[in-house]
Amino acid sequence: METEYKKLFYVGIAYGAYPPKGKKINKTGLPIKKLGKEFPYLLGEGRMAVKKLQIYYALLPEYSGKALLTGKPKNWKAHTAGALLDEAQERAGRKFDCREQLLGRELNGNAAEASRELIAVNLYRLRPFDKICISLPEEGGEQETEGIKELLCPYLPRIRQVFLKGMESSLSDWLEEYLYDEFGIVMLRAHEVLKDMPWLNLGAGVGGDSPQLHLQKEKDFQRCVSPALALKFLDTEVKNGYNTDVNL
Repeated sequence: METEYKKLFYVGIAYGAYPPKGKKINKTGLPIKKLGKEFPYLLGEGRMAVKKLQIYYALLPEYSGKALLTGKPKNWKAHTAGALLDEAQERAGRKFDCREQLLGRELNGNAAEASRELIAVNLYRLRPFDKICISLPEEGGEQETEGIKELLCPYLPRIRQVFLKGMESSLSDWLEEYLYDEFGIVMLRAHEVLKDMPWLNLGAGVGGDSPQLHLQKEKDFQRCVSPALALKFLDTEVKNGYNTDVNL
């Protein structure tokens, strides 16, 4: 059976790094690398075949070089750094067919834009489970409901309980009806995160927490899956692979 692959391109910062000696990346462009391992995930309805996510990436060195007299680090000029990042993204799409691209948090990347595949990778790592806690955005439409379906559907045939943490909304009403009509699951309410199951957190500041407190709760809860933590996971994997994976 042929495996379905999805390619994702990530751009971040290599802190403390300088351009390689003897290489003018202003002319050659940022090196694009590929992580040596692939990440399995389940996503979508229908035939539940395990898919694989391939990660391509480029890291901009934090400094452009050293000052000739003082030896102090030199920062990039904004337009030069921007041009390098734009060129790398264009090349990744053209040469490696990376149609989905993510910016790291240090480049003002939006965690909410983390791909469903990346979130699905993090959920897959928590298997097996037969109950799950979920938090939802305050509002949403067809795009949000389809995203929730794609993430949950592979696991719903074996799930016995689904808990909702956070405020009720039109999305939670839709999910409650969908779970009961399609799978006979009665959605329950949870006032606190339940630590014996994964927490799929697709909301922000759920339950009246401040964003800072909420993020700390996510970090403290080892089985949380969220767009922010998915992006953090990707950043960690890329930084761990830096200088070990092969240039393309």
